[in-house]
Amino acid sequence: MNLRNPTRYMLFLFVPVVLLANPGCAQPAKEEGLQQSQRINAPNTDDQLNPAQRRQAFRRAYNEGLRLASKQKYGLALGAFEKAVSLRPDSTEALFNLGACHEALGDPMRAIGIYRRIVRLTPNDPDCYANLGTSYVKMYYRDNSPAWRRMARDAWRHSLQLNPDQPDVKRFLKQTESFE
Repeated sequence: MNLRNPTRYMLFLFVPVVLLANPGCAQPAKEEGLQQSQRINAPNTDDQLNPAQRRQAFRRAYNEGLRLASKQKYGLALGAFEKAVSLRPDSTEALFNLGACHEALGDPMRAIGIYRRIVRLTPNDPDCYANLGTSYVKMYYRDNSPAWRRMARDAWRHSLQLNPDQPDVKRFLKQTESFE
């Protein structure tokens, strides 16, 4: 699963198991994370912001999401990315990271819906197809349904058509072919 930063990409290793629970999610958040999250998720006054304030609030929420995700605090990061998406619903970067957080927290179905939304907005996004394939394969492990495996392969193949230089995606595709 990738997490998207406009200036760089971070790659999270694919692990062929379903994450049904993330033990880190049950831990109480540190005070710093809570305070920052509370500021980001303050009462919704977004409709009262002028365009410059909206851009600034988006950037703050988005950067906070990146900061929290880099510390593997995906639940808090999810809240920050949700705020960013509410400020800029067309931001594929914020949507992408929101999907990645859902995936990291063990909710590949929600991630799939978000990745499909991104594909409608930007149909030539190889990273989105790569993450979509990863979410599909997680559903395969959860449901043991060949349909999910087939969709994962299709998404990864499409990703490779758009960008052939993805050794991890090639490896994932090869691994799923050995599931037969």
